[in-house]
Amino acid sequence: MQHFMLLFYNIPTLPFGAITDLVFILYSEDVMSDMSARFAEPFGYWITALTRTNRLMVEQLEKAVTLQMDSLKAYVDLGVSQVKVAFKVTDPHSLHEFSDSQFAVLSFVSHRMLDDGRMLNEWGADCCRQAQRVARQNLLSLLFKY
Repeated sequence: MQHFMLLFYNIPTLPFGAITDLVFILYSEDVMSDMSARFAEPFGYWITALTRTNRLMVEQLEKAVTLQMDSLKAYVDLGVSQVKVAFKVTDPHSLHEFSDSQFAVLSFVSHRMLDDGRMLNEWGADCCRQAQRVARQNLLSLLFKY
C-alpha cells in the first residue's frame, strides 16, 4: 500500500518576501524507502565489515573489563581483610602474629598477580586471533562480495 504525503513550501515571489505561493508536492513513502535502500546497497559490504569489527571490539572490551573487575574485587577484598586484621593488633604478641601472617598474604598476592598476568596474556592472544579472523572475513567479503 502506498501512502502519499502533502508537503507545503512557501516560495517568495517578491524580493522582500511579501507574497508567498503555496506549492503542493505529492510523493510516495515507498519510493523514498526504495531510494534509501538502493543508495545503501553498494555500502552493504562495508557496513557488514564494520559491524563485525565493532562486535568483536565490544566483546573483547567486555572480557577485559570482566578480568579487571575480578582482579580489583580480589585485591579490594584482600585489602579490607588486612585492615580488619590490623585493627585487631593490640599487644606485641598479636603484632608478631600479624607480621607472620603478612608473609602468607605476600605469597597470595604474588600468585594472584602471576595468575592475572597469565589471564591477561591469554586474553591478548585470543583478542589477536579473533581480530585476525574478523579481518580475514572482512577482506574476503569485500574482495569477493559474498
